[in-house]
Amino acid sequence: MPDQRISKVTAKCLCKSVVLEVHELATGFTTCDCSTCQYIHSGPGFGASCNDVKIVQGAELIKSYKPAAWATWNFCSKCGTRLHYQFDEEVWKSKQNRFVVSVGLLYEAGIDKFKMINEVSYDEKPPYYCFAGQRPKLSTSETYALYVLEGQKP
Repeated sequence: MPDQRISKVTAKCLCKSVVLEVHELATGFTTCDCSTCQYIHSGPGFGASCNDVKIVQGAELIKSYKPAAWATWNFCSKCGTRLHYQFDEEVWKSKQNRFVVSVGLLYEAGIDKFKMINEVSYDEKPPYYCFAGQRPKLSTSETYALYVLEGQKP
């Protein structure tokens, strides 16, 4: 699938207190089975890459958590909605795909034509769920290698 993009999407948290503008959003999303996503989401994380996220409303409600050395999660402190994570600039040099937005926000924004393009950290996936269809399934080491390559692109 070619890297199709949506130029701008407005997304809101569950309580509608935080409003984000998501720029250059990829229409393919990744499912992450890493242990961090298992804790944060109580299951896999579903994220779509984008080039930028602007806070339109509710900046004072956004709280951050840095569960890994390479990225920071942002969420609404009022309703708990996971908004997005962003790769740290020291790790992710590219201006492309520095942000990963929770797919649930995008569905609520009316974007329903997403396609799961891969599953990452598949070696950490618990045995009690699986997704239909065929797509690449990357191990954690393969995922890190891919992110290192993607993060260094101009």
